Amino acid sequence: MKQVYRRSDGQAHEVHVELQSARSAQVNSGALGAVLTVTPLGRGRFRLSDGARSWTAWVDQDGSRRFVTVEGVGEARFEREQTGRRRRKEAAEGSLASPMPGTVVKVLVAEGDRVEKGQDLLVVEAMKMEIKVSAPAAGTVKAVRAKEGDPCDAGQILAEVEPAGDQG
Repeated sequence: MKQVYRRSDGQAHEVHVELQSARSAQVNSGALGAVLTVTPLGRGRFRLSDGARSWTAWVDQDGSRRFVTVEGVGEARFEREQTGRRRRKEAAEGSLASPMPGTVVKVLVAEGDRVEKGQDLLVVEAMKMEIKVSAPAAGTVKAVRAKEGDPCDAGQILAEVEPAGDQG
């Protein structure tokens, strides 16, 4: 996935992110001159590693702006540039998406669990608020796509519930 951020000094940085697992990603930016492995530690903290060294980074966000502080390196503000219109993928019925960018702080269900309409399934922390993601209908949890501590974007599918009427 390619994203373009503009630093507070006006310089644009093209950033390529490749998910390695649910708990880590590789980030490559020409401005960095290195490929970093990024591992979420929860609550806006990340471990950055280039294989030889590692740093702790803190990320705060406000809309498209990211405020990044890297231990022993400094601070920067980045703003995501719109790189063209992106069509929102149609989510399958029963898919539960994050209402805003944040961090998954609680996963309250597992695949195969039976749930009631309105039952809390996950909790996302965004801008120091906890937002509950609830079942849209009674049914069975078909998939849980997030773990506690995972960062998430607005609209990212976190879980799927198969409504009770659709079960065979």
